[in-house]
Amino acid sequence: MANISEWLLTGNNLAIATSIALAIIASIYIVYNVLSFYILKERYHGIRFTTKNIAYITMFTAVSVSVTVVISLTIPVTVFPPIRIAIEGVMVKIVGLIFGPIVGLIVGLVTEILVMLMVPSFIHPAFIIVICAYGLISGIGLSFKRMSEKNNWVIMMLITIFLVLLLIFFIAIITLYNKPIPLFGASLSTFGFNILFGLGIGITLVGIWAFYLYLVFKKKNKMLNQILPIILIAIACEYISTTVISAWGDSGFLILDKSPESGGYILSVILRLVQAPLKIVINTGILYFTFVAVSPLIKNDR
Repeated sequence: MANISEWLLTGNNLAIATSIALAIIASIYIVYNVLSFYILKERYHGIRFTTKNIAYITMFTAVSVSVTVVISLTIPVTVFPPIRIAIEGVMVKIVGLIFGPIVGLIVGLVTEILVMLMVPSFIHPAFIIVICAYGLISGIGLSFKRMSEKNNWVIMMLITIFLVLLLIFFIAIITLYNKPIPLFGASLSTFGFNILFGLGIGITLVGIWAFYLYLVFKKKNKMLNQILPIILIAIACEYISTTVISAWGDSGFLILDKSPESGGYILSVILRLVQAPLKIVINTGILYFTFVAVSPLIKNDR
């Protein structure tokens, strides 16, 4: 286990391993749905690809691309990949949440390619994987949304279990590493990293439970049905895609990955971890209000 921990924390290996895991999940999802439809003869429960819905998918892609391009031309700093991905990601997540993981993944890939063609910028595989992961993870969240319609506590348990398992995983690999983490000549102790990560997860978990109990007390059941899956999606996208994978692109963009021992990737991860709780709140708000506005249009054509 110590060798696995050391390998994951060397260079960008953690990001690469996470990217491979997401690719495996996407492949399993596709194979499962194909086999269940053709062999088990299960009824198709997804959205119907009518002319109207295909037009909506195209429209969301066009909006994502056009908004990103216009903002990039108006505010030059937004051409930087980390900022550009954050802008693109909003509509990609909405598409995944409404149309499912495969459509979300495809729209994410198409959006990123079109934006790179129209606004040339730093190109790194990590950013392409991140935007595709947004669509995939949001689409998987669609299944949990159906689950939460009458059982909000199930989603809260999933959120809690996800954050606790994530915390245990990182504490385990950091503790097993058992060596100071290099950061450009300096070093960060494994205990210090665990405290930093634990605080981020703890703040996120306490904030979510406080918000949940407040809505339960106010009897906002309809809002809970809509916002809890979005919170789960925002958390998964932030910690899996943005923190772990996007940090790989950040270290390449900022030229921090000249050598595996430099600690550039870990530094990027730490910076992302510090921002994570605030970004989860912002992303949840944006996704919730956008979803509430556009989802009725799609539901009417199911």
